[in-house]
Amino acid sequence: MKKALAFLMSVVAAAVIITGCGEEATVERVDGETQASEPSATEVNWMEEKSNLTDQEQMIKSFVGQFYTTDADARDKAIEDYIHPDVQPLFHLISGFTEESEITTVDANQFAIIESMEHEEDGEVGILTLARLQDESGEIEELVFFVYEEKLGWIFSPLVEDEDMRESYHELRVLLSADTPPEELLATFEEVNNEEDEKGSSEEDTNEVGTRNNPLTIGERVSLEYRDLFYGNVQLEMEMLEVISGEEAWELVQKGNPFNDEPGDNQEYVLAKFYVKVHEVEEEPFDLNHAQFDAVSAAGNSYDDFVSVSGLEPDLWNEMYTGAEREGYTYFLVDKDDEDPLAAFMRRSDAEVWFKLR
Repeated sequence: MKKALAFLMSVVAAAVIITGCGEEATVERVDGETQASEPSATEVNWMEEKSNLTDQEQMIKSFVGQFYTTDADARDKAIEDYIHPDVQPLFHLISGFTEESEITTVDANQFAIIESMEHEEDGEVGILTLARLQDESGEIEELVFFVYEEKLGWIFSPLVEDEDMRESYHELRVLLSADTPPEELLATFEEVNNEEDEKGSSEEDTNEVGTRNNPLTIGERVSLEYRDLFYGNVQLEMEMLEVISGEEAWELVQKGNPFNDEPGDNQEYVLAKFYVKVHEVEEEPFDLNHAQFDAVSAAGNSYDDFVSVSGLEPDLWNEMYTGAEREGYTYFLVDKDDEDPLAAFMRRSDAEVWFKLR
């Protein structure tokens, strides 16, 4: 399943559900005077569950109730009972690496199934199901589940950070006929993201180095300690040793392999040499590779063009075990007139650290 890994990144932290709200009285003009209209006689309960749940819908409710719990055995059983075999191993990884304090519990009796329809996705015919969560503040989050071969395969949410997954949610949501809750009730990605940005900004203010606002420069060493989905506990030491750009960088790229791509108009290569030492990696070996680094422009836009350079010596890429050290180049393509591009290692993760490239 080509979406399996992306789906796992979209597994949402569930919230406690409370009763939905109804319509408010509106104001309209009548015969030149402003009068308040009567409140709607019928309030809309956006958390009202559809009647006569199907077996697939009941399975989703059972999974949510059993997986979102601090009981590790219950989570494992929920995975075995309800998750499609294609993605069970990754669910077990998520369950095993999640700290108990980070787990949000859900009462399945307060989780509402709204609508289902038959759907085909990537050649798989299954059931698309719309469900809703409502938090203590009254905000509603909508989720779209996809069940195929009688097991739960994918979950899509509009609140995840991954843009592709949000787009997938919206593409599937328009296929379902249920009305969308009003804006004042519906949780949106912008609201969640702004809260995280405010929290991140306050945290960055207290950090001395290594943030986007205060990136590291040549010769500044940083220690990273974090938990990775695939490698478990990881402790790294990292330092940027050298930065080469322009014609000198292009000469080294050509020397590495004459078939490496020439920079486009108004672009140039930037080569950054890093020192990395692995102090600990729980699931060895640690794969140090170029895909872990991103370039971001001074204007805040990420350089998302695919770049592949072969033959650089020394090359940073390596499989590293505990105690291993490595020095080598990684590479970026940036705009020539970008005066302050940055490099980010493990961007959008707990290990994120930033470096100046000029």
